[in-house]
Amino acid sequence: MKCRELIRRIEDAYPTSTALDFDNVGLLLGDISQPVKKVLVALDATDAVVQEAIANNYDCIITHHALIYTPLKRVVAHDVTGRKILALAKHGISLYTAHTNLDKAPSGVNDCLAKKLGLDNTTPMVKDAFGNDVGLGRIAELSQETTLDKLAVHVKHSLGLKEVRYSGDLQAKIKKVALCGGSGMSFWQGAKEAGCDVYITGDIKYGDALTALAAGLCLLDITHYSGENVIVKAIVDRLRAKAAQAGIVLEINATSIDGQPFHML
Repeated sequence: MKCRELIRRIEDAYPTSTALDFDNVGLLLGDISQPVKKVLVALDATDAVVQEAIANNYDCIITHHALIYTPLKRVVAHDVTGRKILALAKHGISLYTAHTNLDKAPSGVNDCLAKKLGLDNTTPMVKDAFGNDVGLGRIAELSQETTLDKLAVHVKHSLGLKEVRYSGDLQAKIKKVALCGGSGMSFWQGAKEAGCDVYITGDIKYGDALTALAAGLCLLDITHYSGENVIVKAIVDRLRAKAAQAGIVLEINATSIDGQPFHML
């Protein structure tokens, strides 16, 4: 398979046209005519992921977060981004990124997160012009009312977390839930305006927690990584199915690297 064919199959599901204006998505490094036989999928192109791709002879890495995000003035080995770009280029490894278009898409980050948490019949929290099923975040109504305490335990177990940070009364009644994988506190008011009782996201700052709490919205912080890493397996499964359907021999694997940068003592 050529790189351009792989890109077409990715963008059939996650069109780059739906990405937010500030975003940097698509093929960030490589040659669209390059043959691709092995694909590695990860949340980030960390040094460990890059070395994993090199050591195992991968032709392409697909990530959710962009390695190249702001304009580059130079690519040098002593720079964090530069050394990765040089290593990938040296070994002929392409790098493709699907970010906010993957967040928004049906079966994208937020749908995968909702499915992992057992939430059904979701709707976008922040809708855009691309369709009723496209947008940032998801909202769902529970079949039965629960408490913040019980929901927090359910979320922790569902995502395999050792802990989950919360804000609000543990006995607060929860019926309507909003979620956004990654760093979603920019959109918390959308959850409140939709009548949600709790908002599940990551990277919650102190001041934002105080403001949301004063507005009557409970919060669950699942970390940026855990809220989005659910998409890695989904991408692998989708591309494997597409390759098999087309009779294409293509090895596609999820990274073996745990990319969570935060740990608790």
